[in-house]
Amino acid sequence: MNLRNVLLFCALPVLSVVCFCCNSRRSSSQPPNIVVIIADDLGWNDVSFHGADEIPTPNIDALAYNGVILNRHYVLPICTPSRTAFLTGQYPIRTGMQGFPLRGAEPRGIPLNNTLLPEYLRKLGYATHLVGKWHVGYHTKNFGPTRRGFDTFFGYYTGYIQYYNHTLYESGQLGYDLHRIVGDNHRVEYRYDYMTDLITDEAENIISSHDTDKPMYLQLAHLAAHSSDAEDVMEVRDWEETNATLGYIKDLNRRKFASVVTTLDRSIGRVVDALKRKDMLKNTIVIFMSDNGAQTEGYLANYGSNYPLRGLKFSLFEGAVRGTACIYSPLIRDSSRVSTQLFHITDWLPTLYSAAGGNLNDLKQLDGINQWPIIKYAKKTDKRRSALVNIREDENSEAAIVGYYKLITDKSDYQKHYNYYNGRDASYFKYNLTNVLTSPVAMAIKNVSIKALTAAKIKQLRKKATIICKNVMNSSSCENRTCLFNIYKDPCETTDLSSKYPTVVEILSKFIDSYKSVLMKELNTAVDPAGFPYHFNNTWMPWLSDDY
Repeated sequence: MNLRNVLLFCALPVLSVVCFCCNSRRSSSQPPNIVVIIADDLGWNDVSFHGADEIPTPNIDALAYNGVILNRHYVLPICTPSRTAFLTGQYPIRTGMQGFPLRGAEPRGIPLNNTLLPEYLRKLGYATHLVGKWHVGYHTKNFGPTRRGFDTFFGYYTGYIQYYNHTLYESGQLGYDLHRIVGDNHRVEYRYDYMTDLITDEAENIISSHDTDKPMYLQLAHLAAHSSDAEDVMEVRDWEETNATLGYIKDLNRRKFASVVTTLDRSIGRVVDALKRKDMLKNTIVIFMSDNGAQTEGYLANYGSNYPLRGLKFSLFEGAVRGTACIYSPLIRDSSRVSTQLFHITDWLPTLYSAAGGNLNDLKQLDGINQWPIIKYAKKTDKRRSALVNIREDENSEAAIVGYYKLITDKSDYQKHYNYYNGRDASYFKYNLTNVLTSPVAMAIKNVSIKALTAAKIKQLRKKATIICKNVMNSSSCENRTCLFNIYKDPCETTDLSSKYPTVVEILSKFIDSYKSVLMKELNTAVDPAGFPYHFNNTWMPWLSDDY
């Protein structure tokens, strides 16, 4: 071999690397596809990457371990406020949507002077799709999803429906609630299929038919794991399979809940695999989150678990507002880690807009903070040091976080620790690392990742993502009083420090009070009988004129 050939031979690997980098740079210059998967009423302890062995969630776990586990991801305590915060990038107190969840035939929604996340993304050239739950207003068509930034909508307007019948019984009225809207073309879909399957099928169809010359925004807002109003509130997809695979869970209600969650987990595997098959995964951001904590018992109970965190959905305690969340993307430079950076659900709008290549100066004044650099590069800067949890002026309930401390005045019925389903029974199967590593999500990611996930890394991440608390049954009572907690040292909110640190109480009280000048009174109002389903062939539909 002569010198020229030797030099050429030696240069080939370098040229290959350069070409690969050029191709990667060219690919990354395209705005990333964004897929947001929102689970409903899923508790902290209902995914196995937080340390419980009770409910296996290998696909969700694989997504988390290959990406960034957001271990301090704060949401609102109930669904309508959480979804409002996500879509607007603002605390719901600014829009009057901080109160009780929207009811069927209730004439209110996110005020139309707010620009929503899909509207911003559509201006950047995104194709935008919503599959599943809306629940932020539909009394006029102008408040519906396809008038608020989504190109297509397949799902339901209200807070929840039955998994098979797709009906809601509320305010003494029974109505069907499954719709397909493309632009202004509205069709009611009469189906009898399990809702998780319908959402997954629709997502796969959207992905497979997507024109990859445009970036895609796909929001999958699942019914799971919300309870329904069927006689069996946790509707199981397949009883035979449930008993065969989850029969070790002795509590029947909990077993049903686990079945709903494992079906959701398989759905996520199918969606990520669809992205791989379409060759879109290499330039996609996938987010998984719960809108709020679980409702172990009481109103709309689903038998989920927030263990070891305190409180349930509807409260302002950590069990309601410290939500399960993770983000995966090949674009993340420092992945496979647990982030303890404070993150609020309002942060997603500026974070995703920045990731999409948008100029943050185009956004209206937001409460959300752009955390894309922190996620992508693992920068150690604490961009967010505080968060308003919520203010319910009609209930005199309020809470906020500043630094390590959380101040809370809670008037809900769900303030205690609920340790029924801790997921750590010795009779449960040991955590199956192989199932995670061979899950559809893991196999799809393996095709686009240069960093291999290992069993040792999974163990390390799972341990770091697990919260362990002691003496939770001896927690300070916060009924009819304000409590202060150091949630950095005491994430389970066991020890009230308000009498020990009155100056800290004063600082947080002033922080909360600073938002009361911009608070819009809760828009909750009486349901309008004109919107009852019997007016519209027994279907929940928009009922007021567009100029209402």
